[in-house]
Amino acid sequence: MINHSKQNCKLLLIKMFKVFFILFFIFSTNYIYSQNIKINSIGDTINKIDAKNMRQGKWVLERGMARDEGFYVDNKKDRVWISYGVTGKPELIQEYKKGVLDGVSFVLDNNGLLRNERHFKNNKLDGLNIYYSQKGIIITKRYFKNGLLCGDFYKYYDNGKLMEHSFYRNNLKDSTSTYYDQNENIIAIYNYKQGKLNGINKTFYNNGVVKSEKIYINNQLQGIYTEYYENSRTKMSGQYIDDKKTGKWFYFDINNKKLKVEIYKNGVLIKTKNY
Repeated sequence: MINHSKQNCKLLLIKMFKVFFILFFIFSTNYIYSQNIKINSIGDTINKIDAKNMRQGKWVLERGMARDEGFYVDNKKDRVWISYGVTGKPELIQEYKKGVLDGVSFVLDNNGLLRNERHFKNNKLDGLNIYYSQKGIIITKRYFKNGLLCGDFYKYYDNGKLMEHSFYRNNLKDSTSTYYDQNENIIAIYNYKQGKLNGINKTFYNNGVVKSEKIYINNQLQGIYTEYYENSRTKMSGQYIDDKKTGKWFYFDINNKKLKVEIYKNGVLIKTKNY
């Protein structure tokens, strides 16, 4: 089993260093810029506009008590832009190329802690996307391609243990999804095709024994459905057709003694026999 808690810590340290480096660079350039900033008669910043009426160089855009700072090249946002909240602390750091989001983006909370790292390409989410808790623990880790979820998807408990591992294609679950309890024991395995349940799906007790087995075709229950006791003996068994119970359904006690039989037709119970 992969130690996701250790991976979380290592990844968080790398992200914190990356954010610190960018903030250091920005604060350094802000200090240099503040020595040469021009101010008009009412105290507003005068930003550079060239002879073609295009914004160039460092700009500060006021948003009430908040502000955005960054660079323009030929009237288009470029390089790193940082947004400051009303407290004066950074809340958003983004990379631009020729006016569009392209590169890494960091979302910070009011305490300056990293809450979301996302990557853009040509103004669309593309690449790694991670959300963090207030404690700095990874909540979700996923990947985008051209604005759509594509690739591995990980979801975690508050203690950093893996909760879910799925795979997405074109924003839809595709292939096998595995779910875990807080001790990283597998509790369910579901199979998807283009966002719909397809194939054999199983749930498990925390000791690894199969709890239930069912078959989905195009998001509908089809075929044999079985539930088991923790000692692996059958608890109940029957059949589905087009998501509806059909035919005989058998129920047993933990010692495999038959308890009753139910008969269904098109999902409607028509007869019961107790033993």
